[in-house]
Amino acid sequence: MTLHKASPILLLDGGLGTTLVDFYSCVFDERTPLWSSQLLLSSPSTLKDVQTAFARAGADILLTATYQASLEGFSRCDIPKPEATRYMRSAVKIARAAFEGRSGRLALSLGAYGATMIPGQEYSGRYGDRVRAEWLREWHLQRVRLFYDGVDAPGTERCWEEIEFLAFETLPLLSEVSAVREAMGAVAREVWGCEKEFWISCVFPGEGNVLPDGSSVEQVVRAMLGKKEGAASPSGVGINCTPLEKVEGLIVEFEKAVKRMVDASEVDQWPDLVIYPDATNGEVYNTTTKQWENGKKESNSVCLNLAHE
Repeated sequence: MTLHKASPILLLDGGLGTTLVDFYSCVFDERTPLWSSQLLLSSPSTLKDVQTAFARAGADILLTATYQASLEGFSRCDIPKPEATRYMRSAVKIARAAFEGRSGRLALSLGAYGATMIPGQEYSGRYGDRVRAEWLREWHLQRVRLFYDGVDAPGTERCWEEIEFLAFETLPLLSEVSAVREAMGAVAREVWGCEKEFWISCVFPGEGNVLPDGSSVEQVVRAMLGKKEGAASPSGVGINCTPLEKVEGLIVEFEKAVKRMVDASEVDQWPDLVIYPDATNGEVYNTTTKQWENGKKESNSVCLNLAHE
C-alpha cells in the first residue's frame, strides 16, 4: 500500500486503561463499571496526567475518556442523568487541557453498546434479542446528544465545539455500523452547521478476517461507506482492538473493498484509514475481569489515510 504524498499520518494516543493499570496502580473490576471513565469521578487529575503524557510523547489526537461512559454505567454508580452528563462532558475539557496549549485534536471516544454491558460484549456482539438496529440507532443518538451544548445539562461547560471527531469504536455487528451512520445522520440534521467528522472502527477477534457476527470485510466496508438515505458517511474507517498479526491482511482487504467502491463511483473519495490494534503476545482480554490474561498488553495506535495509486 502506497500512501498519498499529501496524506498526513496522525498519531493517536496510547492505551488509556492499560497505562492506568501498569503505571498508576488502578484496578478495574465489578466495582468500577465505567472502566477508565471511572477516573472522571475518582481522580480527574490522574486522567489528565496520563493524557498529558500522551500529548507530550507526540500524540496528534487524544481520545476522551468516554469509551465506556453511558447513562447506564453512571446509574450503576447511583449518579443521575444531569450529573452523569456533566461528568461525561468534563472528559472533553480534561483532554483539551492535556495538550497544554499546543495544537492537537480531540476525538470523542464512543464505544460499542456492548462495551457498556456487564460483562462487556463488544468482542462478541451478543447483545440479546431485544437489541435490534433501530434500538441501537436510538441508543447511539441519545448518547451523542449528551455532548451537544446546552442539552439536558444546564450550567455545564460547553464541549461540542472542542471536539474535532467522534470515534465509534470496537463495533462488532454490521447492524451497529448501520445504526451509527443513521444516528450521525440525525445528529447532522439537529446541529446543522456544527456537524462533526466521525470514524467507525470495528473489531476482528478470533479466527479469520470477519466481525463477531460473521460479516466479511467487503460487507463491513459497504456498510460503512455505501450510500444510504438519512445516513451520514464517516470520514474514516478502520480497525481497533484487533490482534496485531491480523492487521496487515485486514488493511489489504479494506483497501481492495474501498477501491472497488471508488472505481464503481459508489463513494466520492477515499476515506481515512484508522488503525489502533492490540500489540499482544497472544494474550486475550477478559471482559468479565477487565484484564489481559496470560501476560501483559502493550498498545499501538496510529491513524493513517487509505491509499491508492
